[in-house]
Amino acid sequence: MPTTGKVIPELKFVFWQSMMTSRHDKRIWNRELRAVFPNVDPNQAIAAIRSGMYGDLETLRLLRNRIAHHEPVFTRNLTVDLETIVRLIGSVSIPTADWLNRFDAARGVIASKP
Repeated sequence: MPTTGKVIPELKFVFWQSMMTSRHDKRIWNRELRAVFPNVDPNQAIAAIRSGMYGDLETLRLLRNRIAHHEPVFTRNLTVDLETIVRLIGSVSIPTADWLNRFDAARGVIASKP
Protein backbone atom coordinates (compact mmCIF):
# COMPACT_ATOMS: atom_id res chain seq x y z
CA MET A 1 0.00 0.00 0.00
CA PRO A 2 1.46 3.40 -0.95
CA THR A 3 2.20 5.72 1.95
CA THR A 4 1.72 9.47 2.09
CA GLY A 5 5.50 9.80 2.26
CA LYS A 6 5.66 8.04 -1.10
CA VAL A 7 2.57 9.48 -2.84
CA ILE A 8 2.90 13.21 -2.02
CA PRO A 9 6.48 13.67 -3.30
CA GLU A 10 5.55 11.97 -6.57
CA LEU A 11 2.68 14.34 -7.33
CA LYS A 12 3.47 16.74 -10.14
CA PHE A 13 3.61 20.50 -9.59
CA VAL A 14 0.60 20.87 -11.89
CA PHE A 15 -1.42 18.67 -9.50
CA TRP A 16 -0.94 21.22 -6.72
CA GLN A 17 -1.71 24.06 -9.09
CA SER A 18 -4.90 22.35 -10.25
CA MET A 19 -6.04 22.21 -6.63
CA MET A 20 -6.36 26.00 -6.90
CA THR A 21 -9.00 25.90 -9.66
CA SER A 22 -12.56 27.06 -9.06
CA ARG A 23 -13.87 23.49 -9.30
CA HIS A 24 -12.63 22.98 -5.73
CA ASP A 25 -14.20 26.16 -4.31
CA LYS A 26 -17.42 24.62 -3.02
CA ARG A 27 -15.86 21.42 -1.71
CA ILE A 28 -12.64 22.80 -0.22
CA TRP A 29 -11.67 26.44 -0.57
CA ASN A 30 -14.82 28.27 0.51
CA ARG A 31 -14.48 26.57 3.91
CA GLU A 32 -10.78 25.87 4.27
CA LEU A 33 -8.74 28.47 2.35
CA ARG A 34 -8.18 30.77 5.32
CA ALA A 35 -7.24 27.81 7.53
CA VAL A 36 -4.74 26.46 5.00
CA PHE A 37 -3.42 29.92 4.11
CA PRO A 38 -3.86 31.86 7.36
CA ASN A 39 -1.81 34.88 6.27
CA VAL A 40 -3.75 35.92 3.18
CA ASP A 41 -5.48 39.31 3.00
CA PRO A 42 -8.60 38.98 5.19
CA ASN A 43 -10.35 41.70 3.15
CA GLN A 44 -10.02 39.86 -0.14
CA ALA A 45 -12.68 37.42 -1.38
CA ILE A 46 -11.75 33.74 -1.23
CA ALA A 47 -12.29 33.27 -4.98
CA ALA A 48 -9.95 36.19 -5.71
CA ILE A 49 -7.26 34.82 -3.37
CA ARG A 50 -7.52 31.34 -4.86
CA SER A 51 -7.46 32.70 -8.40
CA GLY A 52 -4.40 34.84 -7.63
CA MET A 53 -2.62 31.86 -6.17
CA TYR A 54 -3.44 29.84 -9.27
CA GLY A 55 -1.85 32.57 -11.40
CA ASP A 56 1.21 32.72 -9.15
CA LEU A 57 1.58 28.95 -9.36
CA GLU A 58 1.30 29.11 -13.15
CA THR A 59 4.12 31.66 -13.24
CA LEU A 60 6.26 29.44 -11.02
CA ARG A 61 5.35 26.27 -12.92
CA LEU A 62 6.57 27.86 -16.15
CA LEU A 63 9.77 29.02 -14.41
CA ARG A 64 10.32 25.56 -12.98
CA ASN A 65 9.79 23.96 -16.39
CA ARG A 66 12.27 26.30 -18.06
CA ILE A 67 14.86 25.49 -15.40
CA ALA A 68 14.14 21.75 -15.50
CA HIS A 69 14.60 21.71 -19.28
CA HIS A 70 17.80 23.78 -19.07
CA GLU A 71 16.23 26.67 -20.94
CA PRO A 72 17.39 30.25 -20.37
CA VAL A 73 15.66 32.38 -17.76
CA PHE A 74 17.76 35.50 -18.32
CA THR A 75 14.90 37.52 -19.80
CA ARG A 76 12.60 36.83 -16.84
CA ASN A 77 12.25 39.22 -13.94
CA LEU A 78 13.70 36.77 -11.43
CA THR A 79 13.28 39.23 -8.58
CA VAL A 80 9.52 39.18 -9.16
CA ASP A 81 9.62 35.37 -9.41
CA LEU A 82 11.41 35.20 -6.05
CA GLU A 83 8.91 37.62 -4.49
CA THR A 84 6.10 35.37 -5.75
CA ILE A 85 7.72 32.37 -4.10
CA VAL A 86 8.16 34.23 -0.81
CA ARG A 87 4.56 35.53 -0.94
CA LEU A 88 3.15 32.03 -1.47
CA ILE A 89 5.27 30.61 1.34
CA GLY A 90 4.26 33.52 3.57
CA SER A 91 0.59 32.83 2.95
CA VAL A 92 1.12 29.58 4.84
CA SER A 93 3.94 30.51 7.24
CA ILE A 94 5.40 33.94 7.88
CA PRO A 95 8.33 32.51 9.91
CA THR A 96 9.25 30.27 6.98
CA ALA A 97 9.10 33.20 4.54
CA ASP A 98 11.25 35.24 6.95
CA TRP A 99 13.73 32.35 7.17
CA LEU A 100 13.90 32.19 3.38
CA ASN A 101 14.53 35.93 3.18
CA ARG A 102 17.33 35.69 5.75
CA PHE A 103 19.18 32.78 4.16
CA ASP A 104 18.48 33.06 0.45
CA ALA A 105 21.43 33.63 -1.85
CA ALA A 106 19.31 34.17 -4.96
CA ARG A 107 18.93 37.93 -4.51
CA GLY A 108 22.68 38.41 -4.55
CA VAL A 109 23.05 36.28 -7.65
CA ILE A 110 20.18 38.10 -9.38
CA ALA A 111 21.67 41.48 -8.44
CA SER A 112 25.01 40.52 -10.00
CA LYS A 113 23.40 39.63 -13.32
CA PRO A 114 25.10 41.53 -16.16
